[in-house]
Amino acid sequence: MSQPTLSAEERTIAGKKVKTLRKQGLVPAVVYGPGLDETVQISVDERTFSKFYQIHGHSTLLKLTSGGKNYQVLIRDVQVDPVRRNPLHVDFFAPNLRKETTASVPLVLLNTPDGPGIFTPGLGEISVSGLPREIPSRIEVDCSGLENEGDSIRVSDIVVPEGITILTGMDEIVANLTPKVAVEEPAAEEAEAGEAAAAPAEEGSAEAAGEAAE
Repeated sequence: MSQPTLSAEERTIAGKKVKTLRKQGLVPAVVYGPGLDETVQISVDERTFSKFYQIHGHSTLLKLTSGGKNYQVLIRDVQVDPVRRNPLHVDFFAPNLRKETTASVPLVLLNTPDGPGIFTPGLGEISVSGLPREIPSRIEVDCSGLENEGDSIRVSDIVVPEGITILTGMDEIVANLTPKVAVEEPAAEEAEAGEAAAAPAEEGSAEAAGEAAE
C-alpha cells in the first residue's frame, strides 16, 4: 500500500495576516520536530486537507511535499473553528523515524451486538507508542464477545501490532453491554384514583368560569 501524500505550499505570511490565507481557502500550518533543523511555515488547501484528515486521521505517517522537499510527518494538532468546524491551523510533526514516538490511534468497533442489554461504546481512541512507520492508522476491536448484560471490553483486551505499546490505562472500558432499565407502568388503581382527583378540580374550574361570565 502506497504512503498517503499531501501537498503544501511554503508561506511567508504570519501573525494576524494569516486571515488573508483563510479567505483564499488556505490553512496556515507548520512543520516541526526532531526530524528538522528548523520549523517550516507552510499552508494547505482547506478542502483537500479536511478530506485527507477525515480519511487518514492523526496517527498515519504521511509524506508532505512542499517547495520541492518531502517531509515524513504525523498530523499532531488541528485547531478548529468552534462554530463552522473548519480547520484554522495545523501542526505537522516530523519525528525521528528511528526512535519511538507517541500517537493517538482511533478505535473501530466491529460486530457490535444488538443485545441483550444496551450496547454502549466507551473510548474512541487509545494512546500508543512505537516507531512512526509501525503505528497503525486505526485499531479494529471485535465486539462479538459481548453476549450478556454487564459484559465489557477493556483496553487490556485490545490486540495491537508487534512493536506497539499501549499507554492508555488497561482498565479503561472500550465498550460494554449495560442492563436495560425497566419502566414501571402505574397500577390501574393509581390511575383511577388520579382521574377521580382531577374531576372535582375540573368541575370547580368550570363553575368559576361561569361566575366570571355573569
